[in-house]
Amino acid sequence: MTSHSATDNGSCFFERNPNLELSRRAFVEGVGTLLLMLVITASGLTAQRLSVENELIILLVIGFATSAALVGLILAFGSVSGGHFNPLITALQWLAGDRKLNCTIAYIFAQFIGGVMGALVANQLFDSTLNISATLTLKPTLVYSEILAATGLMIVVFGCSRGGLTLTGPFAVGAWLLSAIVSTPSTSYANPAIIVSALFAAGPVGLPLDIVLIYLPAEVVGALLAFSIISVAFPRSTQPDESTQSIRKP
Repeated sequence: MTSHSATDNGSCFFERNPNLELSRRAFVEGVGTLLLMLVITASGLTAQRLSVENELIILLVIGFATSAALVGLILAFGSVSGGHFNPLITALQWLAGDRKLNCTIAYIFAQFIGGVMGALVANQLFDSTLNISATLTLKPTLVYSEILAATGLMIVVFGCSRGGLTLTGPFAVGAWLLSAIVSTPSTSYANPAIIVSALFAAGPVGLPLDIVLIYLPAEVVGALLAFSIISVAFPRSTQPDESTQSIRKP
């Protein structure tokens, strides 16, 4: 498997130097996911304390905080690890042949560990115990919602990546995520690391196990659907041109 670096093809979500030690790149993915989940959980707890009865305000606070944090983290860490913080992105890059299996496993492991740690740290910051009182009732619309949320996010991510939108890509991802959070019944988790971490999160973003077990496969289905759409929209040429001659293996 090979990987195009950001400097080679001008795309986002790829490391600037794929020859950097894998341990360092995976560490950055873990830290980034930790900070992302910390903000997601903490913003929910903050909004809940400020406006316990107003679900719309809580949703808006979580949406704005999540999208802003994600944009900032991608810009800060993207040159080191690609700024994924989402196993779906990493796995689809491997499926596309852009990332080696050992790198994929290391990234995903770090993302899950980082996400769980982020939820636990947020709980401690707010002195909140795990008390999930989710109002969600499991029904087909939530499953469809999470499929569509993951599909849309991956289309934006890989559309920006293959379109070479290095600087504007993170803002496009943040904009899509904010709109999806406030417009989907499942509030667009669209990230397996965040979903699993929600098991350990107190407050509005916390999820019970039965919801998590349904959302996870829904997100995978959505990611695969997005991969099919992107493959049609941005077909890869079988004949390499001069702009892709320099290929490095992470």
